[in-house]
Amino acid sequence: MEKSLIDYLKDIPDFRERQGCRHQQWFVLLIIIMGIISGYWGYRGLGRFVERHRRELIKLLSIPQARVPSYSTIRRVMMGLNYEELAKVFNQWASQYGKLPSHEWVSIDGKGLKNTVTEYGSAEQNFINIVSAFSHNRGIVIGLKVMENKKTSEITTVRELLEILDVKGLVFTLDALHCQKKTIDDIVNSGNDYVIKVKTNQPKLYEQIQQHTHKQQPYLSHHSQEQTRDRQSQRIVKVFSPPPDLDQKWSQVGCVISVERRGTRGGVPYERIGFYLSSLDPNSQRLALGIRQHWGIENRLHWVKDIVYQEDSSPQKAGFAPINLSVLKTWVLTLLRIHGYDSLTEAISSLSHHINYILSLCH
Repeated sequence: MEKSLIDYLKDIPDFRERQGCRHQQWFVLLIIIMGIISGYWGYRGLGRFVERHRRELIKLLSIPQARVPSYSTIRRVMMGLNYEELAKVFNQWASQYGKLPSHEWVSIDGKGLKNTVTEYGSAEQNFINIVSAFSHNRGIVIGLKVMENKKTSEITTVRELLEILDVKGLVFTLDALHCQKKTIDDIVNSGNDYVIKVKTNQPKLYEQIQQHTHKQQPYLSHHSQEQTRDRQSQRIVKVFSPPPDLDQKWSQVGCVISVERRGTRGGVPYERIGFYLSSLDPNSQRLALGIRQHWGIENRLHWVKDIVYQEDSSPQKAGFAPINLSVLKTWVLTLLRIHGYDSLTEAISSLSHHINYILSLCH
C-alpha cells in the first residue's frame, strides 16, 4: 500500500521538545501545505487561512481540544525545522509519486534564494541555492538538494542529487557549468543519458565542436520559427557525429549539436550559436525539442516560484524558514501538477478554500 503525503510528513523528525507542544509537527506542515494551495504563504496569511477554516479543519482532521495552530506556531516550526530532513522526505515522496517512464527528459538546475543572501556585493557573499531535477513533460520536481554557496559548489551538489535520485533510462539536460567529465561519468554509470551545453569553460572541447560542426554535414537538421509581439526568431538545430579527435575521457559521446538562433528582438537584430554534447544517437528525433525544453525549468518552476509564490520578495529570513518554505512550495507545485493542474494560478483560483478537496489531494 502506497504511503500518502500525510504519512510522509509524519516521518519528519520533530525538533521540538514534546512538553508544551499543542500540535504535532506533521499537522502544522499539513496546514501550511493546504494554505499554500489556497494562495497563502506568509506567516500571518497562513494564520488567517487557519482562522477562516477553523471549524472545517477541526472537524475534518479531528483536532483535539478544538485548537488550531496560530501564526506564531507556524513561524516557530518553519524557523526551527531541519531543512535537510524536510528535503529528504520530499525526495522519498517524489520517488513514489513522481516516477517517470524511460526516456523522459529531466532538467537539473539551481535557484538561489534572495532572502538568504548575506554580505551582498562582497567576496564573502553567501546564499542558499536549491538544485532541482525537473521533468520536461510532467512539469514536476522529482528530487532536490539544498546547498550553501560558501560551503559547497553546484557541481558537487548536482552529483549528489544524481545519486539521491536513483533512476535509470532518463535523459538529463544541464547547462555549461556541469560540462565536467566526472559529472558525465556519473550520469552514464547511473544508466542515464545526457545533453549538456558546452561553453568556453571547456576551451578545447568548445573549439573542437565549433570547428567540427563548421566543416561537417549534419545527420539531422531541424528548423523552427517563432513570433511574439516584439520578437521574431528562427531556430536551427543541427546534429553531428562526434569529432574524431575527441578526448575519450568524455564518456559515451553519441553526438554533438549546434543550435543557431537569429532574428529581431524589439526591432534589434541578433544572432547566436550554442553547442551541446550528448550521449544520444545522432539520429534521435527528440534532440531539438529536448534542448529547447531544458529552459522549461526556468519558466515552469523558477518563474512560478518567484512570481506566483512570491519567493524572491518573501520577507521570511530568520532561521531555516526561507529554505523550508521554498521546499514546501516546490512540494505543492509538484503535488498540483501530479493531479493535473499545469497552471498554478488557475489551481489556486479553482481550489482556494475548498478544504475537503484540498485535504483529499494529501491522502
